[in-house]
Amino acid sequence: MEIVVLIIGFIICYFVAALVHELGHVVCGLLHRWKLYMLVVGPVKVYRETLDSKIKVGIEKNITLWGGAGGTFPTKKSKENVGIWGRVLLAGPLTSIVFGLAMIPFFVFTKNIFVLMLVLMPLAMGLMCLIPTKLKTGILYVDGMRYKRIKSGGQEAREEKAIFELTEIDMIDGENSFYPAEAIKPLLDSKDNEFKYIGYYCSYKNAEKNGNAKEAKEWVQNMKGIRNKVPKTIVDSYKV
Repeated sequence: MEIVVLIIGFIICYFVAALVHELGHVVCGLLHRWKLYMLVVGPVKVYRETLDSKIKVGIEKNITLWGGAGGTFPTKKSKENVGIWGRVLLAGPLTSIVFGLAMIPFFVFTKNIFVLMLVLMPLAMGLMCLIPTKLKTGILYVDGMRYKRIKSGGQEAREEKAIFELTEIDMIDGENSFYPAEAIKPLLDSKDNEFKYIGYYCSYKNAEKNGNAKEAKEWVQNMKGIRNKVPKTIVDSYKV
C-alpha cells in the first residue's frame, strides 16, 4: 500500500513540476501581451483552435505531450517577437528552479518525501532544460539550447528564426498563406533532418498553392527520402 501511495505521489508531484514549468513559459508570454494557445499537463489540455477563438478544455490525444507543453503566441507580426520568444523560452526553466528552491524551507520544516520531490523534480527539470545541450524534448532542442541557437548567429540562429517565422505565418496569416522563400531556405540548408523535413513540407505547400503539381510531387519525394530519419511526431504534423 505504501508503494502505491509513493507511486501516485510521485506522479502527482511530476505533474505539479511540469505545470509550474509550463506556466513559466505561458505567464511570460502573457506579460508580453501574447495569447495563450496551448497548455498541456498529462491528458488535460487548455487550448485555442485559432488565436481568435475562445479557450477550450479537452483531452490531449498526443501522449508525447503529456509530459508538459505550453505556448503563447503574438497576435501581430513584429521584429521584436523573436527576442520576446527567447525570453519566453528561458522563463520555463527559470521558474522551475525558483519554485524548487522555494520549496526547500518547506522540506526542512516538514521532512516530507513528497515535498522533497517538489524540490528535486523542478530543480532537475529546470537545470536540464536550461543547460544548452543537444537533448531534445519531442522534436525540438531544450529551451536553453534553443535560446543559445537564437543568440548564436549563423545557421543555427537562422533555423530557429525560420521556424518561428513560419509558425507565425500559420498562426497569424493562416495556413493558406505563402511561405517566403527566404524563411524556408535555412531549413533546406539545415543538417538537421527535422528542420529539413519541415522545409520540404513548406516548399511543397507553396508549389501546391501555385498549382505546380510537378514541383509539389518533387518536394513530396524529398520528404519521403528522409521520412524514416524524422520523429513520427513531425511526420504526423506535416502530412501530405
